[in-house]
Amino acid sequence: MADKPTTSPEDLPVVFLGLCERAAHVREGNTNLFKWNVLGLKTVFVSYIYPLKLDGLAIGFAFPTTIAAEEAKFRISSAEGNEVGTINLMAQAVTPEEDDFIAQKDQPLLLLPEYGWTTAFLPLGATQWVVNEPGVYYLEQLKAGGPVRVGTLKFAAADAAPLSAERIAAIKSEPNAAKAVRLELGCRHCSAKFRVYAALDRSSRAEGEGWLWYQDAPEKFQCDCGKTTMDLQYIRRNLHGMLGHQPPGASEFQFMPLYEKSSLQSIRTTFAQLIGREPREETLQQFINKNPILLHQFPADKIIPKPPILTTYVADFGIVTPQKELILIELEKTTTRLMKKDGDMAAPLSHAFDQVRNWLHEVDEHRLAVLDSLNIDREAVSSVRGIVIAGRDLGYDARNLRRLKGVDYGRVAFLTYDDLVFALDGLIRRIEGI
Repeated sequence: MADKPTTSPEDLPVVFLGLCERAAHVREGNTNLFKWNVLGLKTVFVSYIYPLKLDGLAIGFAFPTTIAAEEAKFRISSAEGNEVGTINLMAQAVTPEEDDFIAQKDQPLLLLPEYGWTTAFLPLGATQWVVNEPGVYYLEQLKAGGPVRVGTLKFAAADAAPLSAERIAAIKSEPNAAKAVRLELGCRHCSAKFRVYAALDRSSRAEGEGWLWYQDAPEKFQCDCGKTTMDLQYIRRNLHGMLGHQPPGASEFQFMPLYEKSSLQSIRTTFAQLIGREPREETLQQFINKNPILLHQFPADKIIPKPPILTTYVADFGIVTPQKELILIELEKTTTRLMKKDGDMAAPLSHAFDQVRNWLHEVDEHRLAVLDSLNIDREAVSSVRGIVIAGRDLGYDARNLRRLKGVDYGRVAFLTYDDLVFALDGLIRRIEGI
């Protein structure tokens, strides 16, 4: 073990800011001056999977401009002294001529004030840093008198929600979801490899190609030369948690996208044809249940079909969002009359609103009982609202229809089936632009 580190003195010239999910040095307007756009700066990092590679992240520092040209060397290591990696920090100060203050060259400039502090965020893509297990890690500056601790990082493990039917439906409502994720681990000193996968549906083809189902993984990976041992407990427990969306710092994973442009276009075409045939409400519910991407505008941790509201009512869908909101959805017919001739809400639509308000009242009166009956954690919901999906846009005055949709109805919102089609059109255009 290296020299015992000391705590950081107050006059230490470099300050550790933390790890961030993204740090971009972006142009300021039409000048050649740049600024930092930073996303997800933190010193506590939560992950489903360990070992955890950090190459998709960036590390942030602040330092006074008076030491801009000084070199500083850092290392990150566990509380037990196991080194994760090292990094050198050095800024080369350049003073442009007054006439060239707005630089004409192509490269970005990090302008340093004469007095004060500046920041720098360094991508970890080239470091190959790997955190093998959760715990407390320290960033230490290596100085002539010995290492000095300048920052603390906490890596924690989170358990992914089980792949229940409700969770799978929520994953299928996520445009960037993966239908399968693969991970290959290996030793740097020998050719030993370990290949594991998780998916919405188990694949005999993948397993025939040498990929092991994640829940069948052994407790540890031991390479042939004996130099590499990896604890696989987090992979066995949580690899399926990577299916919902691609998190930052996940370059070691192979994601098989659930949706492509062609598959979304097929769903869009079929749904447009369906609503044009004036189907029964049950037929609409079944189609959306099979294709929950139609509800993608409501981010979901769970999507529950036909959720009972105690013994009194039954909604068409219940959605639990990451924002701790429970959304109850009522599907009406595509032929439901929306407006009267004067543009006011028609009685059939008003009746649907009243029904949803009755649901909300029942939930307000018996909130805990409703959540328990739906197997929803009480801590997962802080508010409840409703959505009415009814009717078509065709045949109504466009101005009156916009007003009808734009009215604030409190805890109940209103969409037509055409709104679901338009939202899917927008999603397809975004995929085309990627």
